[in-house]
Amino acid sequence: MSWSKKLFLKVNSKVGIHKNLDRFMIFTTHFGILFLVILSLATSWFVLRDMFWSYLLFLLLPLSILAFILSYSVAFIFRHPRPQKEMQNIRVLISTLGTWKSFPSDHTLFSFILASHLLLFVQGLSLVVVLISFLMLCFAALISISRVYVGVHYPRDILGGIILAYFCCSLFLFL
Repeated sequence: MSWSKKLFLKVNSKVGIHKNLDRFMIFTTHFGILFLVILSLATSWFVLRDMFWSYLLFLLLPLSILAFILSYSVAFIFRHPRPQKEMQNIRVLISTLGTWKSFPSDHTLFSFILASHLLLFVQGLSLVVVLISFLMLCFAALISISRVYVGVHYPRDILGGIILAYFCCSLFLFL
């Protein structure tokens, strides 16, 4: 059994023990991205007032589209079903739109893009913005962990989402 499946089973064995943790992880996996979108846009507006719309339309939106295209391209090449398709008797706390695509995690991909875009693309950030970005990165990690906890992703899917997020950002930095 792979390291990813072993770690998934270890995390998944905790589901149902603490009902409040289960509720928190379900809430985080459903609404965490929305929180990051709002915080990311608000921070971008604060930092880039005059260039906000240009930044949004010519960097963040194309970056997100590229990430989406690459994520589904990778998923078609490396087909990995979700844990509930491969394993019996696991606890799944949420339902997903489909079970065919597990790798890479789109929630993780977009969480890390939203959390890191200012740090990567804007020069001369204030300490407050750096701290907000650090907190957003911590929250992106929490969203990623919640995806494993609720039973819809393996840890390798999370790692794939993080790597793809930084690949997309690096590609945009290069271009």
